[in-house]
Amino acid sequence: MIKKTIPITKLLVNPENPRFEPVKNQTDAIDLMISKAGANVFNLAKDIAQHGLNPSKSLMVISAEDGQFLPLEGNRRVVALKLLHNPEQTTDQKISNKFKELKKEFGTQIPNEVECVVFPDKESAFRWVNLEHTGRNKGIGVLSWNSEQRQRFIAQYAGKKPSRPVQLFDFANENNLKHDKVDATTLERLTSTPFIREQIGIAFPDGLLSLEKSKTQVIKNLKKVFTEMSKETFKVADVYTSEKSKTWIKNVLGITDKTKNGISEEDKAKIAKIKGEPLDGDWITNRLYSVYPKKNRVKAILNELKDLNPKLKPNVCASSLRVLLELAVYVFLNDNGWIKHIIDQEKSKFIKENKKRKNKKEWENDWSPNFQRTLDFMATNESVITDPLERKALKTFIGKKSAEPFLAELNQFTHNPDYEPSGDNVIEIWKKLGKLIFKTILYKQNGNSK
Repeated sequence: MIKKTIPITKLLVNPENPRFEPVKNQTDAIDLMISKAGANVFNLAKDIAQHGLNPSKSLMVISAEDGQFLPLEGNRRVVALKLLHNPEQTTDQKISNKFKELKKEFGTQIPNEVECVVFPDKESAFRWVNLEHTGRNKGIGVLSWNSEQRQRFIAQYAGKKPSRPVQLFDFANENNLKHDKVDATTLERLTSTPFIREQIGIAFPDGLLSLEKSKTQVIKNLKKVFTEMSKETFKVADVYTSEKSKTWIKNVLGITDKTKNGISEEDKAKIAKIKGEPLDGDWITNRLYSVYPKKNRVKAILNELKDLNPKLKPNVCASSLRVLLELAVYVFLNDNGWIKHIIDQEKSKFIKENKKRKNKKEWENDWSPNFQRTLDFMATNESVITDPLERKALKTFIGKKSAEPFLAELNQFTHNPDYEPSGDNVIEIWKKLGKLIFKTILYKQNGNSK
């Protein structure tokens, strides 16, 4: 392959563009591109006319007849450039007229040639074209930035931070949430209230969007907010003051007032319903195995453990209980988007600490939170465990200096060859720590989370 600067007049439009069905000639290829992606092509052409071609992106082409070249990657750019030079090349009169206006305004600065990489044949180009269009490919392909990463880039290089609405709209676009009828100014007013941000599950530390609840929950909440703000009946006066906005968000998200101990009566009823039969008794029940909603290794271990007696098989039950609880917690947090949240938190902390180090360290891309870290997250996150007394109990059970250091004891089950667990000890850990974990899992995964 060689790099070569090729005039626009020597570049063809690929009639077999993989994005579309094949066509017979150049006119059909251009018209097909316009019919399928006309707005995108025009926006690209306008950007090229204003700023030039991206210097880091070369077209991938192969030689064709009569000294011409056929693009294997970059067909939109070719169509955009051809129409900038000759708007009559499309039969779509509306698009043609728009390109004529662009040509009239920017004619002298429209590129006449393009930097290309010329491959000897399609086969030799296949790998590179494929990597350009098939995503991450385990790290060797294109790794797109998410909205948070784009915001960080803007903050670092553009010297300014996007407004809250811009960041929320980026997040919405990334997660297919409609917001075209949501007024940015009103959204800015609404999210300026801390209570509103807390209920939605978002924050803006250092001016950048951060998710304080699971991604799934934030998407659900924003969908409700955007839907309500898009209605014709919605008025700015509904959220004009702090008090009005608080009342409005409670109605939109269905938030009920808390009782004195921090739990609503509605939540108490939900918890009581799940707290019943599946978690009755001193050990894992057949009912718990039946109601656990996922078909995975957690369910398989529940199935095997329910038929064992910890007093007769203390070693097997002790080691299996440790594995069961760690897997169950990890699966639960991962399904709700919280594992990614933990990883993002730890990575951000690592980056900040790394800046202070003389000898820089590399972040481990395969890092994942251990059992202690996942339980710490559950014990300190109101979105996971709503009852403050239960969060306090969990903190007690996982604390190293606690009177009931159940996590430390669970670790002894699997890591200390000299430790001999008793059946009574295994049952106590299940009754206090295990049931608390599974009550949380069942409560959330049965769709009862707020």
